[in-house]
Amino acid sequence: MDTQHLSAPSARGGVIHDNVPLAESESTRISNGLLRDPRLSFVARGLGGFIQSLPDGTNISIRALAAAASEGEVRVAAALRELEAAGYLERRRVRLPGGRLVTRTVSRNTARPAEDEDVDPDPDPDPDRTPVPEPEAARETVPPPVRPLRTKPAAEPPVPDDRATRLLRSLSRVDPRLMLSSRDVVRLAPGVRRWFARAMDDEEITGALTACLPVPMTHPAGLLAHRLDHFLPPARFLPPPDPRPAAPRGGIEIHDVPVFMSCDDCDRTFRSSTPGLCEHCEAGSVDTAA
Repeated sequence: MDTQHLSAPSARGGVIHDNVPLAESESTRISNGLLRDPRLSFVARGLGGFIQSLPDGTNISIRALAAAASEGEVRVAAALRELEAAGYLERRRVRLPGGRLVTRTVSRNTARPAEDEDVDPDPDPDPDRTPVPEPEAARETVPPPVRPLRTKPAAEPPVPDDRATRLLRSLSRVDPRLMLSSRDVVRLAPGVRRWFARAMDDEEITGALTACLPVPMTHPAGLLAHRLDHFLPPARFLPPPDPRPAAPRGGIEIHDVPVFMSCDDCDRTFRSSTPGLCEHCEAGSVDTAA
């Protein structure tokens, strides 16, 4: 039986590797460039190594990756964008022969720039067939492109000053990359109002919109629109209102105070909280009724 030796510790201490030989089916070759890339967070490095260990054809959607780990969908999506920006991951939209568009994800063990690949809008279902030559009549000279007329840029829409628009404008104080145009504020404001309708306050909405922002962030308005639409919380349960009247300040209950008023029968003055008959007239009416 082979004796396994630990790597000799350095004079300054540090990590010591205690490894055992693994079969090809139990191991994955991952480049140190991926695991030590300073542009990537530790979440992105670990996710890149996990994707490299999966066989071809495995579903690596955001939901599937989040279900396989303890990370949420927001952090998984941010890590995928880091890998894509660094050149370790490439996602392409490809049209199948039947016409359906699918996303094809390419995982790399070394950083490489994305390949420029045009998506064929009408792919040939039979690529091995002999192409038919184009008739001479169809080979016409393409006219030069017509220069478009210069038009004035569209004016920014007026932004209403309400709670939702003020919250969107304040996001740039949390992260300067979230500076929005007036058009984006008007477009995103209805989504914020839906969050307010779910009894969410300004601090909770700001935290949900600015948590785990990707690096780099190329389209902040699109990111906010996605989070407002897909991360909308359920409506909170609000207890029914108390049917009892609210107690006055200081906890002192105030009852009806009797005041002086005139009897409806004899005009005698008496104290009562409601108008009517005095004690004598009320007693007489009772005797008469008896």
